[in-house]
Amino acid sequence: MRINETPFAFLLDDCIREFGEEKGRNVYKEADDIFSKLEAGADCRDNDAIREHIQMKLLPPMAYYKTLLAEGYDKDTALSFVRKETQKTAKKKKAAMAKMARLPFAYSLYRMCVKKFMTKNFPSAGWKTEWVRCGGKEIHFNLHSCIYWDMCREYACPELCTVYCENDNISFSGLLPKIRFERSGTLGNGADCCDFHFRKA
Repeated sequence: MRINETPFAFLLDDCIREFGEEKGRNVYKEADDIFSKLEAGADCRDNDAIREHIQMKLLPPMAYYKTLLAEGYDKDTALSFVRKETQKTAKKKKAAMAKMARLPFAYSLYRMCVKKFMTKNFPSAGWKTEWVRCGGKEIHFNLHSCIYWDMCREYACPELCTVYCENDNISFSGLLPKIRFERSGTLGNGADCCDFHFRKA
């Protein structure tokens, strides 16, 4: 599999824009090669939802990050480049969330569907979910394990996990003004869990 088959197909153009024609193509090629190797060896836990996360969301930024480190960039600089790319996909998700938020009774609809959505798209093979509340004013659940955090540690780049976590804030901001997303911490930044709060605004 190649990066141009994922939602990060724009990476080649962005690499050329950031680094110039020759270096940009070389950086992209190296990232593409690393992605293919990581994808071929990834344990998708025999689960289609986890395979989707790994192939389409998790590994393309990781491959780009590892390429930048190999190019001699320090971690902070490499993370800033990767952050630009992941924020593009997060903004697309924000737009999709905004469409849902325009529906009448958006919070009630979200509340009605959220548990089924989490079970299907964030299965127990990759995430350990604790439901705290799913009421008329707040939806609250905690993730005590996460495939993103697991794989970032497995591939020796735990600092990268914070980039994935940050994009939740962008994506879920599309639910405003009807639903407000809040969190106090994530596994990636050292908290005991990733807490998700969706409050009826």
